[in-house]
Amino acid sequence: MNSSRSYLVNALIDWIVDNGCTPHIVLDISCKDVIAPTEFAHENRLVLNVSGTAVRNFKLDSDGLEFDARFHGESRHVSCPTGAIIGIYAKENGEGMAFSPQKDQEAPSNDDDSPSDDESPKLPSHLRLVKD
Repeated sequence: MNSSRSYLVNALIDWIVDNGCTPHIVLDISCKDVIAPTEFAHENRLVLNVSGTAVRNFKLDSDGLEFDARFHGESRHVSCPTGAIIGIYAKENGEGMAFSPQKDQEAPSNDDDSPSDDESPKLPSHLRLVKD
């Protein structure tokens, strides 16, 4: 079965925007095939604003995430596999979801991408894991 991560991230972006907030995605830049401005990362984590006003050519599907954005006035391309996405949250209130990092992109996953309590990635302190 395909990973549910890209579906969940797309749904969460819609939910965050529908509630008037700014969606931010957290990437694990130590994952294979991540192309991103690593100079802005902290502890292998890169937080990116993916609102419609911040990015161009946004594409997120089961193959991965890619878009163009400006960083300190310079246009840059961001691309990564979906397994490198370890969180998504609303900037204004921290509501969102965290995912387990997937270091090996080639290995099939037989879980639902939900982190167990002892595997939760370390994300910015304002990020809260939402369980419904």
